[in-house]
Amino acid sequence: MRRQRPFMTWRSMVRMMLLLVCLGPAVSCKTSEDAHALATQMATTATHLSAYYNALAQIIENQARLERLQKATLGVPVDAQDLAQLQNVEYEIEKRAVAAHSLAELAEAFNELNTSKAPADVSTAATNLGTELSKIQQLPNASAAPGVLENAGKTLTQYAQERDERNMAKSMDPTIAALSQMFSQERPAYDSINRTYIGLAQSLALDLVNHNQVDPGSLMQPALEPFGLSSRTPSAQVPSGLQDYAREEIKTRGQAEITAHEKASETMDHGLIELSKRVHQLSTEGKMPERGTPFTLSDVESWIKQIL
Repeated sequence: MRRQRPFMTWRSMVRMMLLLVCLGPAVSCKTSEDAHALATQMATTATHLSAYYNALAQIIENQARLERLQKATLGVPVDAQDLAQLQNVEYEIEKRAVAAHSLAELAEAFNELNTSKAPADVSTAATNLGTELSKIQQLPNASAAPGVLENAGKTLTQYAQERDERNMAKSMDPTIAALSQMFSQERPAYDSINRTYIGLAQSLALDLVNHNQVDPGSLMQPALEPFGLSSRTPSAQVPSGLQDYAREEIKTRGQAEITAHEKASETMDHGLIELSKRVHQLSTEGKMPERGTPFTLSDVESWIKQIL
């Protein structure tokens, strides 16, 4: 299992957004309440986005395991080309996770601007973020990653090399916009990754049921658990009624998981779009018309808990 990296602390995000407000053109630090509100929304959204990508990467890893399990249990040959493509997709998803981690490091560097080595730390962190954003490439069979993402990375790197903290803060606006655009463009690919995994898992599970290689005990738990009882695995063939029930459960739950992921993707997409809009408002106009939480990410949370 890959180690999950912390995205950023609430305090560092608040200070980063305060810097963005104070350094933006014709913007007064009197808007700090807006900055605090936006920082809270950004921290929440970023945390969920990080977890979403971690879960998606886990889905890809699980699918590769299913390919090998299918060969071991059913003798289905493993397609080397398919496995290579899965590795490539996982690698690209992990790039997005690394870029998110670099964003967290930049926030921490801004948080230390009052120390003697802060300018160097900010420069290094911003360079790293710019470099990682520029590395992100198109997913196989998906729309190309937006060119603005690479441009945002190059711009951020340039300002970092020039030690230009003011423009580094301002460049967060196009950076968040580019991340939002990328998610929107790649969302169909994310949904396809999950559907493919669920489809393979269903196929393998149904074959195992048909070959009497599934313990149906868990299907009887709702009836036995209230009384502290457990089922006894039949020594012979599983009754046909239980086999039919198992097939029905596999199909029903598979569709439910596909629907749950699609809802999570849609919610995450809408959250990023709204966050990008508010970052732009605050960085260009110096205010946000609304400070309240504009969206809920509960669907994202629910899906992530099923995977991680």
